[in-house]
Amino acid sequence: SITRTFSLGTHSIAVTVTDSKGATATCGTTVTVVDTTPPVIIAGADVHTTTDPGQCNATNVQLPAPQVSDNCQVASLTNDHPSTTYDHGTTVVTWTVTDISGNSATAQQRVNVEDKELPTIECPASILVRTDPGECFASNVNIGVPIVGDNCGVASVTNDYPSTTFLHGTTYVTWTVTDTSGNVAKC
Repeated sequence: SITRTFSLGTHSIAVTVTDSKGATATCGTTVTVVDTTPPVIIAGADVHTTTDPGQCNATNVQLPAPQVSDNCQVASLTNDHPSTTYDHGTTVVTWTVTDISGNSATAQQRVNVEDKELPTIECPASILVRTDPGECFASNVNIGVPIVGDNCGVASVTNDYPSTTFLHGTTYVTWTVTDTSGNVAKC
């Protein structure tokens, strides 16, 4: 029995046998070494960032590269999100490493983009109304609506005075706008 180590690929081997009288015989064989071991990949740390000012995404996001290794040789490393722009929320990026034999492995990394930008709110103008005839209040008062905006979207606009009837004197109404990320602004 003869033991040899062969590298990846196909190898032609000639085997010669000699008997005690010196007669020889030779035959050939082929040894093919195939790599069936997938490469190893460990994704980089998850990325946490915030939206760009006035936008609902983050640009120029750099992902830490995953750690990869293989028993033979790595041929390629790719991911399914080659852009550096990520939308608000969580994006799962799948990395794929492939070795020179076509074996592959994957790992996932998350990019979390938070919206910390406050919504905008501009209150309607103050109004002056007269009391209803013979009453000490004004009814059916239309106080208007504020002008609101947000980089990712407005979830709600409310005020702290749900009635359309106002007593004689000055009443302050506080308007609140909440965006889809829970950020709040008031006027």
